[in-house]
Amino acid sequence: MAVDEVAEKLARLCPQAEGDSLAEHAREYGAGEVLDRLTAAVRAGEGGPAVAADLHALDEAFARHGIDGLTTGARGYETPRGGREHPVVTVWACPAPRPCSRLVPRQDGERDGAGPPCALSGLRLVSRRIHL
Repeated sequence: MAVDEVAEKLARLCPQAEGDSLAEHAREYGAGEVLDRLTAAVRAGEGGPAVAADLHALDEAFARHGIDGLTTGARGYETPRGGREHPVVTVWACPAPRPCSRLVPRQDGERDGAGPPCALSGLRLVSRRIHL
């Protein structure tokens, strides 16, 4: 699994980790230790084959119980925008030492340092500007 794919899967998992539901289901499905390892790896900035294997194991455990695509999202295609302007959007991004690719739209009036918390790392999301 490529590094970008790991980041994408972690970005999909992160908002689902808010609250206790994901952890409760993981324990119920026999994957509590897998989720614990993933959480520890994100907090430590680790990646690589071990994280990819744990993401796969977590997906498999949930799929056996009818929950497909836990860490995979729907794919789509958008045509590129025409014109010469390059709009800029400001988003909240993963603050982990080895960040996932999760981006959360930033609302008007929100100030730097006031991002929502990351459920996996425990850190607040940080502000990022993206040039489209």
